[in-house]
Order: sequence, then C-alpha cells, then structure tokens
Amino acid sequence: MILTLDLGNTNLLFGVYQEKKLIATYRTYSDKTKSSDGYKEILIQFLKNENLKPSDFEGAILSSVIPSLSKAIINAVEKYLNVKCLLVGPKLKSGLAIRIDNPSELGADLVSDSVGAISKYNEPCLIVDLGTATKYLVIDKNLAFQGCVITTGIKLGFQALATNAAMLMEIDYETPKKIIGKNSRDSLNSGAIYATIAQIKELSNMIENEIGYKLKHILTGGNAYLIKDFLTNNFVFEEYLILDGLLSIYEKNKEVRL
Repeated sequence: MILTLDLGNTNLLFGVYQEKKLIATYRTYSDKTKSSDGYKEILIQFLKNENLKPSDFEGAILSSVIPSLSKAIINAVEKYLNVKCLLVGPKLKSGLAIRIDNPSELGADLVSDSVGAISKYNEPCLIVDLGTATKYLVIDKNLAFQGCVITTGIKLGFQALATNAAMLMEIDYETPKKIIGKNSRDSLNSGAIYATIAQIKELSNMIENEIGYKLKHILTGGNAYLIKDFLTNNFVFEEYLILDGLLSIYEKNKEVRL
C-alpha cells in the first residue's frame, strides 16, 4: 500500500492506494501549531479506523504548500509507518513538461493535479481546482503545463468580505433557490455559488479562445462540492485528482524509495 498526503493551506488530505486503487481517504485541518507527534496521532487514528496496519505500507509521498509543516508530517509518517516519505519538488521526477517563465515557481499541488489529469486522461485539459485559492491549470495538446490563472478561493474571499464589511456576516455556503437574493445571507450565498459558476464558465471560454482549441474540463479541490452539480454538462468531477497525481509521481521515483 502507498500513503499519499496533500498538505494545503486549509486541509491535509490523506489517501491510501492498494494496487493503484484508492481504498481510503481522510481530510483534516492544516494546523501550523501541531507537532509531528500530533500529526502522528491523526495518522494512527485514521489507519485504525480503516483497519490498516503500519506493516501494510511500502512507501508514502507528500505534496505540500506549507514548507514549515512538511518536515513535521514527513517525520510523523516515517516514524509510524517505518517507510520513506517522498516530498514532491525539484528532486523528484514528475514527467511533467512545464512551459512557464520559472518552472521552479510551480507549486507541488499544481504539479500533482496536472500529473493526475495526464495519467488519467492523456489529453489536453483545463483543471479547475477550488481550494483556498481557485486555480485554473492549462495542459496543452503536447501534455505540457502551459500556465494558470489563480484567484481568490470561494470561502477565503467571503471570509475576508465578512471581516472587512461591518454589515455583512459569515455564511454557511448553501445554494439559494434564486440568483437574486432577498436578504443578506441569500445574496452572499448567491455571490459565492452562482458568481463562481459564472466565472468558471466564462474563464473556461476565454482560456480556450486564447489557446486555440477545446480542452477537457476537470473540476477538483476541497470546495468543488459547492458547485459541482451545476457544471455536470461541462466538467468531469475528480474529487481526488491530486492523490492520483501523487501516486503517479511516486511510481516514477522508484530509486528514491530505496
């Protein structure tokens, strides 16, 4: 079995693969104050709940956008599972051609998303990843990463709005029955849900017009559940695309695992 971990700014996502099949997942908050022992306890409880033993695992791989936490999580994994935990970065082969000004700037999460999409679909695609930030990733017809659009994530944007606007409040992110809200809560939810859907549709068209051909549309990320049901005609929903990418990268780095 292989343990895959995606450490984002908001969530830490665990995934367990057995014979290339995802058999278990768990999501928790990314806590910068938590120690290696704290993350070890989370891992122990997750595996216990899934009836999995440390001896079941042959390796692990981590994608991280919080460098200050990476070492703590790697230590937790390696101590409990007694395997090497790889860290996505320049030292690992991803197989992804990166056509941007400074390839080293591309985050491990975006690399993993891209590799996951290519390994699964092997065609040019647009990946919309709704996390702390909303990212639009473009994979061209040569299966190279062409670039991206990054904007404020759904929840982060509206949390900032509630913090900085005295008359507005936090919302529960529920889909209102109508686009035009009749009260502050429905109006904010309409902005969070329907405005995001409109943004995705229009930006998708703009990106395809610029690149010059149609792309396969893939929706992923921790906040994608809020809008996925509105985009079924345009997008394939891949909840664990980044974990699929991590598994693919892990398999490309056999010599590092020794």
